[in-house]
Amino acid sequence: MVLYWHGKNSVSIESGGFTLLVDPLDLEKELKSAKPADVVLLSRPSGLKLPAKTVSFVIANPGEYDVKGFFILGFGGLNPSAGLGSGDGVAYTIESEGMRIVHLSLDKELTAAQLESLSDVDVLVIDVGVDDDINETAAKIVGQIEPRIVIPVGYDAVKKPMIFLKEMGASDVEGQNKLSLKKKDLPQEETKVVLLNAAK
Repeated sequence: MVLYWHGKNSVSIESGGFTLLVDPLDLEKELKSAKPADVVLLSRPSGLKLPAKTVSFVIANPGEYDVKGFFILGFGGLNPSAGLGSGDGVAYTIESEGMRIVHLSLDKELTAAQLESLSDVDVLVIDVGVDDDINETAAKIVGQIEPRIVIPVGYDAVKKPMIFLKEMGASDVEGQNKLSLKKKDLPQEETKVVLLNAAK
């Protein structure tokens, strides 16, 4: 499995010859491209117009989906000011190759009930935003979830999310172009921070 960051909250996962894309930067362009992603997830679908026909399998609602080797669980009602369970956004857990990835965007810590839905996370892709307060909150959420790997997204690609990295004890981490993952290679003891460079 290989993960890429495309800027903002957009990440792609390549697994088993298929590509899953979360929050494409330009949805219309992606869906009309010569080789669109096999699966497209939208975490903030409100107000987006989806084409009637597309090659990609587009998910914009909560529910369970089993598509192209990805088992996806969408949690309804997620937006930055409301949290999991209210609002109009969607958080996703994505399972493939025996690993569990969560794509999450929040600006307050999780409740105990919310945390139950997000257990045994191998990779957490979390929106750390551009504000220092959200950077700090994101670090606290990481501490709650305790993933094996965390990938910060949602920040200005030119400037590292320094408050988040400092809170995570990873101020000196360098960016890499992609993250190749195998279940057997996941860190066992503590959460590893992986900073991805925005893919072209």
